[in-house]
Amino acid sequence: MAQARKTKTTSQNRNVLLTFFFVCSFFASPLGPARAASPDRTPEEVLTHLSRTFDRAKGFRADFLQHLRVPNGKPVLSKGDLLYRTPGKMVLHYSDPAGQILLLAGNRLAFYVPQNRQVLIKTMHSRHIPETPALLFANLGHLRKYFYIRPEQGGDVPSSGLYGLELIPRKPDRHLALARIVVDMSTHLPTTMTFDEFNGMEMTIDLQNLHPLTHVSESAFNLVLPPGTTVVRTRQGF
Repeated sequence: MAQARKTKTTSQNRNVLLTFFFVCSFFASPLGPARAASPDRTPEEVLTHLSRTFDRAKGFRADFLQHLRVPNGKPVLSKGDLLYRTPGKMVLHYSDPAGQILLLAGNRLAFYVPQNRQVLIKTMHSRHIPETPALLFANLGHLRKYFYIRPEQGGDVPSSGLYGLELIPRKPDRHLALARIVVDMSTHLPTTMTFDEFNGMEMTIDLQNLHPLTHVSESAFNLVLPPGTTVVRTRQGF
C-alpha cells in the first residue's frame, strides 16, 4: 500500500512538472477534425474583430480544459477556471489537480503546487514571440509582427461557425513550432488554443463559458501562499 501511494505521488509530481515546463517553454489546445475558414473572411478580419472584442472589455472569465500530450506518454488532463485582465495578466485556478494555481503576469510565471508545498517561479525571455498566453491575448492586434498567419485549411466555414488560425513564428523559436487559435465567429471570442513544440509536446486549452468583464480587480492576481511554502526560482530552459 505504501509503495502504491509513493508511485501515485511520483506520477502526480511528474505531471505537475510537465505542465509547468511546457508553459515555460510555450512562449495557456490538435483541434480534432479540421475547421475550415470561410472564403469571405480573411485572417486579418478575424484578428481585427478578436482584438476589438478584447479591447472593449477589461478582461474575461472562462472555464478551461487543458490537454497536455507528451511523446511516448499518457495525456495529462487538467481543468479549472481562468481570469484574464487587460493587458497581459492571467490566473488559472485548477480544480483538477485541486488547489494548483498558475499566475501569468507579463513575462513572469508563478506555479503554486500545494501537493509539494512549493511555488515555481520563472521569468521568460523571448525576442521573437509573446512569452505567455496572457501576452498573446495582449498582442492580438500585433500578432503579424511575430507570426505568419494563415487560415487553417481553406474552404467554407462549417455550421459550427468556428474559424481556425495557424500562427507560425516569423523568426525561429527554439520551442514553439506552431500555434493555433479557433475563434467563434458569432462572438469573436477564442474557443480553443493549441501550442505544438518541436520536441513533440502539445498543449490544448479548450475555453468554455467565456464571457467578457467590465471590471477585473487587481487583487485577483495576488498570490497568497500559506506559511511553509518553498519558493523555487528556475532559470534553466525547458
